[in-house]
Amino acid sequence: MQIQTEGVMPQIPDDYEEQKSLADVGLAVDVGTTTVAVSVWSLSTRKCIATVAEQNNQVKYGYDIIRRISYATRPPLTGSAQVVESGPSALHYSIIGQLEKMFTKALSLASSKAERGTQLNISRIVITGNTTMLSFVCAVPVDGLAAAPFNPASLFGFTTEWHKVRSGSVSSVCQPLDSPTADMINLYESSVVDESTPVYFPPCIGAFIGADTVCAMLSAGFPSPTSALSQSHTWEAPLKAPLLLADIGTNTEIVLYVPQQEGKPARILCTSAAAGPAFEAANISCGMPSVEGAIDRIEYNGDLVCHVIGEKNAKGICGSGLISAGATLLHNKFIDKNGVFQRSVSKLGDGSICIQLTPAVYLSQQDIRNMQLAKSAVKTGLAYMLERSPSVPVFCLAGGFGSHINISDACAIGLIPKALENRCVNLGNAALAGAAALLFSRALRQKVVDLAKHSIQINLAAVPDFQQRYLSSIDF
Repeated sequence: MQIQTEGVMPQIPDDYEEQKSLADVGLAVDVGTTTVAVSVWSLSTRKCIATVAEQNNQVKYGYDIIRRISYATRPPLTGSAQVVESGPSALHYSIIGQLEKMFTKALSLASSKAERGTQLNISRIVITGNTTMLSFVCAVPVDGLAAAPFNPASLFGFTTEWHKVRSGSVSSVCQPLDSPTADMINLYESSVVDESTPVYFPPCIGAFIGADTVCAMLSAGFPSPTSALSQSHTWEAPLKAPLLLADIGTNTEIVLYVPQQEGKPARILCTSAAAGPAFEAANISCGMPSVEGAIDRIEYNGDLVCHVIGEKNAKGICGSGLISAGATLLHNKFIDKNGVFQRSVSKLGDGSICIQLTPAVYLSQQDIRNMQLAKSAVKTGLAYMLERSPSVPVFCLAGGFGSHINISDACAIGLIPKALENRCVNLGNAALAGAAALLFSRALRQKVVDLAKHSIQINLAAVPDFQQRYLSSIDF
């Protein structure tokens, strides 16, 4: 799987006073809805030693957040002789078990690169992720995330110990869990992480704007909007121009920094757009993750030419391939601006029509529609934020999806405004990079608290003409 693990590190002030040996390392963790990444950092040299990344094991409980919340909040099963693990327990132990194994794998890889005889010691951990994922990690109830007004039980922003994380006892709001299985107990006993190892969870902003976004803001160089903080953080250069950040995915987070101007104080505005799973290719007929066999780029030279990851036979199409397909089909008039097929149409067994990309991979009319709906959600969010500050010189793209899409293709289908095409900066996995920076600096930990506290949330659905904006953005 192509999982983005590299990202742009922010400037890190030198404010950790204790001396660290070459053996002391920290773990930065990004628990994403689809993927999980762990990087090992030397606390003395501030260099990344090793990184491992995998698909999130929780996908078996639902590919997206909504399905997992539904699984976690389902009523207990009764009247069955079969012992069934409760929803909260299943989701918590699933991710904790995966993290234990990934920590072992990452430390083993780092140890193989260390000086002979050096016994690496995990001294601290930073775990970031969206609000729902962190709730599952900590066994915090997600009932408040299931329906309006979407009030999270916790917004995190605290330090605890590893044994409290894995036992689901970081705070009084944690849910009672089933007893761990024998396999989980064995994992705990062989853990490479000491029970008392400090674990820091960066703060979330709200139900749909999590700690991963706050860490990405840190990586992108967002300054705090408070003048008092700017004076205390003398290592931080003031930002005098607007800055726009987006992490495009199933739930797209968009953040805009508006500098002080005309007597108005600086502001950070943030919103989220529910794009749905099309960009993860989850609701696409032949959709698949960005792994070997996935079409990730399409060109036209008289025939449709598909580039396949691993240069193998095509098995399906991933999110970046879907964007490329949309741009290529639109430019070459296979589809019109409404997304309706115009030529080279084939019929499926049920009589519905499609465009055949390869003998095994096709796009249906509904696939094109799903892409348009996802595109419209993101376009609406970006357009609304740009109205708040039209002159944005830099547009930062964070996350795996943004790292792999072709910007010109994204602009061609209207996913990204044309005005931003030459202003895009790819930050890679900015959430993981931001989490790594928090391993080294108390000042940065205070900064992310202030960034989260002073960010102004905008509920797009509450914008009076949101529905009209959304519908008018569906066409290419």
